[in-house]
Amino acid sequence: MKKAILLLAPLLMMVGLSANSKKIDPKEETTIVKTISGNIILEGTTVGKYAKPGAPIDMSYKTTKVDTNETADVNITLSTTASNGTMMVAMTFDDKLTIENEVDQNQSFDVSQEAKTFFINLKVSSSENGLYYIRLLTKIDKGYGLKLRSFAVPVYIGDDPKPKVKGNIQIQKASSGENISVSKAVETIKVLPK
Repeated sequence: MKKAILLLAPLLMMVGLSANSKKIDPKEETTIVKTISGNIILEGTTVGKYAKPGAPIDMSYKTTKVDTNETADVNITLSTTASNGTMMVAMTFDDKLTIENEVDQNQSFDVSQEAKTFFINLKVSSSENGLYYIRLLTKIDKGYGLKLRSFAVPVYIGDDPKPKVKGNIQIQKASSGENISVSKAVETIKVLPK
C-alpha cells in the first residue's frame, strides 16, 4: 500500500500542476475596446487561446472603427514559435472594402532565432456601413512540408455595422441535418513511395 502511494503521489502532483497551468485569464477571452481621442480601437489576439494543430503562428490585431468614406488603420502582428523557415501570408479582403495603401497581398517573411514577429499595416475604407473582414491564410515552410493556419480580422465601418452576406447562399446539410460550412482551403497531396 505504501509503495502504491509513493508511486501515485508524484503522478497526481504532476497532473495537478499540468491542469492548473492550462487556466486562461478571462481578460484574454474578450476583445478589448478603447476610446482614444474620439476613435474606437478594437483589439484581439489568438495568443494563449486554443488552436487546432497547424502552423505555429499567432496573430494579434488593432483596428480603428471609422465612418463611411474614412480611412481605418489596421495593424496586424504575426508571431511564431518556429526557429527557422519561411512564413507566407496570403490576404483577401471583403468586397466593398478598399485598400488605401500599397500593400502586397502575398507576403513572405524569413523566420530565424532573431526574427519571430512580423507586422502588416493596412489602411482600408468603404463607402457603405458594415462589418468587413480581412482574411489571412498563413503558411510555414520549415523544409519538410507546409503547415497552415487561417485568421480573420474584423473591420467596422459606420454606425450600425452588420456583416455583409452574399445573396442566394445555399446552406448545405449533412444527412444528419447538421449545417455544413464550406470554406476556402489549400490542400497538398503527397504520394508516398511504396
